[in-house]
Amino acid sequence: MTTIRDIQSIIESLTPEQIKAVMETTTNNVMKVDTRHRAKRIAKTELYFSVAPLPYKSTYEEYKDHSDSIREQVISGVDL
Repeated sequence: MTTIRDIQSIIESLTPEQIKAVMETTTNNVMKVDTRHRAKRIAKTELYFSVAPLPYKSTYEEYKDHSDSIREQVISGVDL
């Protein structure tokens, strides 16, 4: 098991060139998250709610038929 004193002694034994080499190491581990799937889901939801009928302004049957057709259209990817 390495102790703090061991680590300190290792650091003290490093030459300036070695310290410079350790400090210059760069890692370009930039993590990019692919959000296309999430953006597509959000677009579908926004499309659906932008044209969805309001249940209090129509009969239940009209609302059900219209919302089902819109839901099918949105799922199929129309207008995206």
